[in-house]
Amino acid sequence: MSVGSILIRFWWVLIVLLISFAYYYRMIRPKEAEIRSLKYRVQELKKEKEIAENQKDELLLRIQSQNDPAWIEMVLMKELGVVPEGYIKVQFQK
Repeated sequence: MSVGSILIRFWWVLIVLLISFAYYYRMIRPKEAEIRSLKYRVQELKKEKEIAENQKDELLLRIQSQNDPAWIEMVLMKELGVVPEGYIKVQFQK
């Protein structure tokens, strides 16, 4: 038996393999695009998680230092605009 006669005898195997490969390639492309999309979404969620953890740490520090007089003075100055005695408050008009 030569290679040519084997190919002629089993031509249907080659056709089935080619059809299977074409079908696989056609079905795998959208999956790869979806995988890329999901990887991007995972990266975005990791960034959001990091931001949320930073905010959580900041809030925990604020809660823990509520009894500290220096912290209370800083909050009054920063958020309410209160000025301690002996300081001059300067305001600029926009």
